Amino acid sequence: MKFSGILLFLAAGLAVSTTASVQPFRANNNYEVIKKTFYYASDNRPVGKPTFSSDIYFSQSYFEHSSYEYDPHLATASLCLAISTYTDYPPFDEEWYLTQPKNVKATLESIGFNTFTTNEDYLQTARFDSIGLCAAKKEFSNYTVVAVAPRSGGYFSEWANNMHLGDGSLSDYMHEGWYNAANKLINFLGEYVSENNINGKVKLWMTGFSRGGATTNIAAGLIDSKLDKGQNLFTSASLAKEDVYAYTFEAPQGANVNSKTIKAPRDSLYGNIFNVVNPNDVVTKVAMSEYGFTRFGVDKFITTQFYDYDNFKKNRQTFKALHDILNQTDEMVYSGDRFVTVGLQIEHFFKGALIIPAIIDMIEQDPDDVIDHTKANYDANIATTILIEELTSKLGSRANYVKKYQTPIENLMLVMKDEKLTDMPQQNCIFLRTILSSVLADGIFGSFDSIRDSLKESAGPYANAISDCIDVLLGPLLKVYWERPVELTSVAIYIEGIFQNHYSDVNIAHLQAQDSYYIDTYNASHENKIELVPLRSNADFGRMKFFGFNDLGLRLESKKGKRVVNVEGHILGKSDVESCNGGYAVGYYSYVTEEKMELFMPINAKYNISMKSYSKKPRHRCEYWAYYQFIALNNRGVVKVELDHKKTTAYFNSDRYKRDVTIKL
Repeated sequence: MKFSGILLFLAAGLAVSTTASVQPFRANNNYEVIKKTFYYASDNRPVGKPTFSSDIYFSQSYFEHSSYEYDPHLATASLCLAISTYTDYPPFDEEWYLTQPKNVKATLESIGFNTFTTNEDYLQTARFDSIGLCAAKKEFSNYTVVAVAPRSGGYFSEWANNMHLGDGSLSDYMHEGWYNAANKLINFLGEYVSENNINGKVKLWMTGFSRGGATTNIAAGLIDSKLDKGQNLFTSASLAKEDVYAYTFEAPQGANVNSKTIKAPRDSLYGNIFNVVNPNDVVTKVAMSEYGFTRFGVDKFITTQFYDYDNFKKNRQTFKALHDILNQTDEMVYSGDRFVTVGLQIEHFFKGALIIPAIIDMIEQDPDDVIDHTKANYDANIATTILIEELTSKLGSRANYVKKYQTPIENLMLVMKDEKLTDMPQQNCIFLRTILSSVLADGIFGSFDSIRDSLKESAGPYANAISDCIDVLLGPLLKVYWERPVELTSVAIYIEGIFQNHYSDVNIAHLQAQDSYYIDTYNASHENKIELVPLRSNADFGRMKFFGFNDLGLRLESKKGKRVVNVEGHILGKSDVESCNGGYAVGYYSYVTEEKMELFMPINAKYNISMKSYSKKPRHRCEYWAYYQFIALNNRGVVKVELDHKKTTAYFNSDRYKRDVTIKL
């Protein structure tokens, strides 16, 4: 699912952590490991090069351990299989459609799978509710591995179905579009096993990327639930939960904690479903957590600077080396980490800063002049999370979204993914930037004209259909802008880098960086060695909010007494963020009557919070609260577990105020 348009704002979630490093997986060396070449379409492709190639490693050892044990080698192989399902690009004639599965067919056959089969949707023009599916099998001495994967890229009109949340009545509260696709996958799988006379013990290998990942995630969850209830998935073959190997990549959130007929998505039952997630990829934050959406199974997280600060530099060195090999050049710049918050002052408006290109020019000329230094260590993850939270609150309930926004947004996506138009992600970035830039200008002047004028230039004959959708969304977007102008402007400026976190070549390099097969192969032929950095299994975070004060100074110290955040308050003017260590982030907001502060930090420590007020008020009020956020193991949804000091209101006179707090479950 290439992320574009309004989808950017339709979710919530934040992923940061400093959990202990995970020990590398030890493969079973009793089985042969084969290396083959596979081909895939890249979102980051240059003109004239529609496909890329890389290595895929395969071994029977992947299926000789319980599926509840994460296998980094199987994870990388699963991603290779998932992105080889991509549809190529024009010419859209009948013969072109019939050849769409050629890359995934070649991938499976190269590692010994046979009897490759697709459903009809894979060979026809994509529709709003279609889902391309393929399967193949490989027989071993005492079991048969059946591989199944949905088409995970280049699906054009199917993309609009991602917006079809539904009200939950027809999907057990899960995302209705992906729920329907998941049931098609399960039916297709049953037909494949039956039609190919597969008997005895079956081991199921499931994978998917993006929209395909969401489909696979729900399908695997439903299969686990059926097996847990003693239901047979196949009539002539046996399947156990320990033999369901499901790996998804950059999958949106389609499961729901409000489902009534199955166990909660994070129950240990689904521990054989692994979802590899880049915290800076906004696609993984939809559909909205506020509506109860999440993923089945266990999330594994790609290293980011905020989330895994200690290993970030080492990881990116490894990632870049492997990414350069994938693209056969060291000039393919990865900009997914290139994000800073941009703060505009009144004087900037007189320099033409009402349009995004003008702000970009200012950044290139004098970055310190426009960077917002009151936001320390914000990355794309934090900024988009904040924006998503704001917009979701403006859209209202799930029922209100379905009633008022769902159809217009689906129509917008159908237009943007018209198969007769180019499907280049770069153009989607330009289009989205145009919209956000216009929202910025219209937010100042209260006019819708600039958006319509921009659309006439960028969307041509589709301008009216698109503007009708934006007309519905303009009100919520403008409210978000007035609440979070810095974050909205910054996301608009760095939108291409945010998009890049979802590209197939970027994700392959990230997965290879946690796989010793690729690390060892690289080091065998290069003088400059690279190191393996395992994925993490935890992205829990602490988030504290301070509000209701004027001119507050704040110190945040770790349990070892090390100061990690230092904000200096002032009698006149706004406070300054003096320092913020890696692995933490702080956002300071100054308003006419009060200030507000947000802290993002690890949850595995006891913190000493010291606050000093410079207010001239005789008795000054300061409220603070914090929580540890996670998706519960039961059906209670997103749970906010308060600190030992649940909510505190303190009155004090310009003296130091201290309180120890412990974030605990």
